[in-house]
Amino acid sequence: MMGYVLLYVPNIIGYARLCLLALSISTFDTPVMFLIFYSVSAILDGFDGYAARKLNQMSAFGAWFDVIVDLISRGALWCFISKWGYFVMVIEWMTFVATHSRGPSWRIPEKDFPVICRKVMENGFKTPLGTYAITGLHVLPIWLYGCMKDVIVISLGLSPWIQHFGTLFLIGGRLLSLRVEIFFISKYIAVLLSEDDDKIS
Repeated sequence: MMGYVLLYVPNIIGYARLCLLALSISTFDTPVMFLIFYSVSAILDGFDGYAARKLNQMSAFGAWFDVIVDLISRGALWCFISKWGYFVMVIEWMTFVATHSRGPSWRIPEKDFPVICRKVMENGFKTPLGTYAITGLHVLPIWLYGCMKDVIVISLGLSPWIQHFGTLFLIGGRLLSLRVEIFFISKYIAVLLSEDDDKIS
């Protein structure tokens, strides 16, 4: 049965996304090719969930694997575009451990969550603040790549002012995501410390 789950269509889409990621990284210095491969991989991310629901192929592995592919993709891009990329990647992986240790219910904000975290997470992140945070999380590294390779200004014909405004706007969304990430990481650390206290006592 486990092997059958590995062959679910949504999971096969995930494997294809990893292949596209490898192709995008291999063409990192060729912006057009990189953006084609990376963008197709990102677009496919919207199809795996649809396929899972449509084909009734939802699984715990699929939900986990989908996030793993996202983390690998963003982490690789962050590490290529900035020396700070490793720090961002570590924060995202720590958040993954902290949230997924809570089970599928981690997406449902609780009453004791900070107000800003509840506002971001309400309705499955489908709120103005949630959309802003998720946009900053996913789009900022691609935008920075475009700025670094002059794709934003030259290819799209956007003025430097628009480039700077777009960068600041996306940084704001990413910082909003960081606020939620820090909350979950600190909550997870608190649980670990309390378990240690119980063992000592």
